[in-house]
Amino acid sequence: MNVYWRMIQVFSVLSVLGFGGGKGIIPQMHHDVVEQYHWITSSQFSEFYTIGKLVPGPTTIFSALIGFTVAGISGAAVALAAMFVPSSALMMVTDKLWTKWQNVQWKDAIAKGLAPVIVGLVWSSVFTIGRGVAHGVGAYAIAAAVTVLMLRTKLSAPALILLSGAAGIAVLR
Repeated sequence: MNVYWRMIQVFSVLSVLGFGGGKGIIPQMHHDVVEQYHWITSSQFSEFYTIGKLVPGPTTIFSALIGFTVAGISGAAVALAAMFVPSSALMMVTDKLWTKWQNVQWKDAIAKGLAPVIVGLVWSSVFTIGRGVAHGVGAYAIAAAVTVLMLRTKLSAPALILLSGAAGIAVLR
């Protein structure tokens, strides 16, 4: 099958599954692009994810890097369109229905029921991204420090990424 059509299939399905934020689809994206189609390595996946956290916009923008690796500029464009057009269209339709049915009780039940699902998906993404990172005492120390700083300070994610990158250069050479 043509790689462009395969990217459209993969990223458009991920697009509509990414409710609650892009972090929830990270494990499935890793499975698809690393394990199933071997478009990139697990290490590249973690690197691309990190870059996605550093640039403005949704984290899943790193799908462009995957598409670029697979098929250059046109691959990046296809991956981006497939990642963002279906979910945007679905969101517009959902917004119309959500507004139309604003006084219906099952709306709140749906929202409350989805919250634990999102938490579980985010935690699974942590373990998925962790597969592609360096291991060892230094790496674990940096991860622990970043976790503590994230929970105890108001440092932004990009600042923590830059700080941990500097620590990684110093410790993990």
